[in-house]
Order: sequence, then structure tokens, then C-alpha cells
Amino acid sequence: MMESTVLSALPVFRAVAEAGGFTAASGRLGISVSAVSQAIRQLELRLGIRLFDRTSRSVRLTERGRELFEAIEGPIGLLSGAVEAVKETDGEPSGHLRITLSRLAAEICVLPTLADFVTRYPAIRLELSTDDRLTDIVSKGFDAGIRFRGALALDMISVPIGPPLRRSMLASPDYLARAGTPRTPEELSRHRVIRYRYPGSGRLEPLIFRRGEEIVQFDPPGVLILDDNAHFSLASHAGLGLAQRFRVTEEDALRTGELVSILDAYEPEQQQLHIYFPSRDLQPAKLRAFIDWFRVGGIGAISARTRSGLASGTV
Repeated sequence: MMESTVLSALPVFRAVAEAGGFTAASGRLGISVSAVSQAIRQLELRLGIRLFDRTSRSVRLTERGRELFEAIEGPIGLLSGAVEAVKETDGEPSGHLRITLSRLAAEICVLPTLADFVTRYPAIRLELSTDDRLTDIVSKGFDAGIRFRGALALDMISVPIGPPLRRSMLASPDYLARAGTPRTPEELSRHRVIRYRYPGSGRLEPLIFRRGEEIVQFDPPGVLILDDNAHFSLASHAGLGLAQRFRVTEEDALRTGELVSILDAYEPEQQQLHIYFPSRDLQPAKLRAFIDWFRVGGIGAISARTRSGLASGTV
């Protein structure tokens, strides 16, 4: 039978391995750094092996530590899910909920109703990690992620979240006055085009258009290559070139005329972000609450509160 001291230390070991350090793990676990260090030291003594190589600047798994981490990752994840599911059956959703998402997903799907969610679920300790690189949610200890469906592993469960998004070619009136307006995608080769490079893979994102039922891609030279949506906005407004952008990020500029859309007849099909997670089994209430809230932008929860208020005469 496994010793209780070993069993109780395994979640601490897992947190240190995922976070890459004692300090980061202590914040995740809600205990002191010294308590984390003591738990790891006791676990190493009980097992008779060194689990981490430590320096003044870093903590990393040893080969034996990596073997242990890979062996316990699945079972501990299932146990955590089972415990949370039992605890939350009749109570309010609670606990530490970690979500990885792109900057676009944060801007479009989460931030608009984040304050309402936090107010509605005060027992959920929400952590949002914003990164445009695709993240392995299992190995990094996230409960779920939000990305476009085409970027996800086939074994992930995903649910559409947020509105369908148009991708448009945008330019400033000043640029078009200087360079002219392209009438077909082929004419982009004669224009200054701002391109996007994927932070993870390093690939340049192709320009995608639709001609009838056909999807066509273009790979013109990039006069400027960026990997941040905010930088795209600055470059577009400054008239540095044409850029294919998600239209929702520039609705105000399009409304005021600071930017205009071109090649609208060739726009590709709209895309939708998805929230993804490894399994529907033993899904904790905190994650179900997050999915249900942000799928509809908080509308469902707000409507429920409104109906409650009407019934009690407070609305």
C-alpha cells in the first residue's frame, strides 16, 4: 500500500513539474514556497530518488522525475476531476480554473462579460493565460483552452464559443489613395501586404479567399511581418499596407472610415472560436459554468437572473 505521505505529496510534485518552479507552484496550490519545498524533499527521501535538478535560477525534472510525472499525470487528473465533481454536485461551482486562450479569444469571447462571470461565480478562482501559441492543455495543467477548431488535436472535445467571425482585407484610405485599390486577390502581388507569422510554428499565415465554391490561398511577399493583433492595428491605421484581419477587431475604425474593407466579394467563410478540453467525463462544475457562460456571452446567466428578479419583484 502506498504511504500516505507519498500520496499527499504527489499533487505538489505535479504542480512543481507543470509550473516549472517552487514559487509558481506555491501560488497555484495556495501554500507557502517552504511548504512546497518541504513536500518535494520528503517525497524524494521516501522514494530514494532525486526528482528535480535545482539551480539558483531554475528547477527542472530529472529523467526519473519525468518518468514519474508522465506516469501519474493521467490518474491524478481523473482523481481531481472525480473529487471536484462529487464536491460540486449540490454546491456552487468552485476551485481553481485555468484557461489558455489566444489574444483574439480573450478580446472577443471572454473580456466583454468577464466581470459578470466573476461576480456570478465568486468561488471560482479563474486564471487566464493569454498566448497566441497553441498550448498542450494536458501537459501544462490547464482545464481548457480557446482556439480555432482547425488548430486543435483530433482527440479534443470542442464547443463553439463566441460569434462567427469575418476575415476582411483592410486598408487605410490614405494607403488606397497612394497605391490604388486591388480588384482581385491576384492584384495583391503588386501591393504592400502586412503578413502574420504564427508564434508557435513560425509559419507565415496565407491569405485566404473564396471564389465561388473554391477556396484559394495567396502567399505574397510581406512588406511587414507581425505576430500581434495590436501591432497589426497600428500598422493598418498608419497606412503601411493591406492586412487580412478579423473584422470584429476593427469595427470602430470601419464605422468611422479610418479603415475600409476591400475584396469583400472574395471573403472566406466565417470562422468560429472553440473552447476545447480532453474529455466530457467527470467534467467539473467550474468548467461547465465557464463553458455555459461564455458560449452565449453571459446571456443565459443574465437572463436567468433577470427572470429571478422579476419573480421576486427586484427588477
